[in-house]
Amino acid sequence: MRKNTFTSNYTIGDSAYDEIGNICNVYGKKAVMIGGKTALSKASEEIKSAAKASGIKVIDTLWYGGQASFENAEMLAANEAVQGADMIFSVGGGKALDTCKILTGKIKKPVFTFPTIAGTCAAMTSVCAVYYPDGVFRDVYFRHAPAEHSFINTKIIAEAPTKYIWAGIGDTIAKAYEPEFSSRGEKLDFSNTMGVTLSSLCKEPIFNNGTKAIEDCKEKKSSDEVKEVVLSIIAATGTVSNALEMKYNSGAAHAVCYGFTIFPKVEEHHLHGELVSYGVLVQTMMDNNIEELEKLIEFYKSVNLPVSYKEFGVKEDELEKVIEKACSTADIEQACMKIDKETFRNAINKLEDFINKKLA
Repeated sequence: MRKNTFTSNYTIGDSAYDEIGNICNVYGKKAVMIGGKTALSKASEEIKSAAKASGIKVIDTLWYGGQASFENAEMLAANEAVQGADMIFSVGGGKALDTCKILTGKIKKPVFTFPTIAGTCAAMTSVCAVYYPDGVFRDVYFRHAPAEHSFINTKIIAEAPTKYIWAGIGDTIAKAYEPEFSSRGEKLDFSNTMGVTLSSLCKEPIFNNGTKAIEDCKEKKSSDEVKEVVLSIIAATGTVSNALEMKYNSGAAHAVCYGFTIFPKVEEHHLHGELVSYGVLVQTMMDNNIEELEKLIEFYKSVNLPVSYKEFGVKEDELEKVIEKACSTADIEQACMKIDKETFRNAINKLEDFINKKLA
């Protein structure tokens, strides 16, 4: 039996934290705040102040551990303050939010997300990307439901380094293409049909507002364009993700991304959405959709997203390891075509030729 877990609630705006009391009070009076170090330095005092005004006490503030891993979730679960809290306030980017979703899924406590960057849809999706402690992709974990509520402060997001919303745009574009690619030719039920249909909201608002949103974030300005892009990155993509079965929730684009994580030089210096955006080009070439590829490349150039694996510092003779890892992921088990090493190899090589001709 499938449960309705695709409707996730959120508050968005420069004063989103003012709603903490109205939303969280019914869950108790004690919260533990867990997040990334930078994120906590930017948002924790404002969150604490808003919580205090509504009668909720933040009894401790903890670092999430630096990696979205089962090991860090277990470490946090053993913490006395976490055990005594009524709820968890999760603050930061995707890895911090995913860690807290894993944690609260296992200890059965409510979690409220406070994204401080718009890099992924982690704030509003039930799925978590899990990594080994060394940063290599490990598996996915599904919380029983998305976060109870997400407080999306657009002022804090606009003031964050622009690279995060830039990478978030790349991750969101994948959600516009992967569901259709994975589900094409399948008979879909209501939830999956809704997810595939809504995936269009992960593309057009990005194409229409992405360039302006990035420019506004460079100026630390929270604009309507920033809000629209943030909603696409977090709310639209999160809703699509929650509506779809896992087999339609990803695709070759994410497999390519996880393939590159085998190299520390890539994992340490490039963001998830950046890698996924390149994977979208590989998948589109795999699908032989040249018209859409042209549209993507034009937009990528306008926002400086990568169009070649060489932009990750990866050499041609290293690609085989990337392809092997990509083929080992579950992301390609469901697709509109058979995908194997040769499929990836041909698509990557054809994409390089295509890009080289366009740049010539």
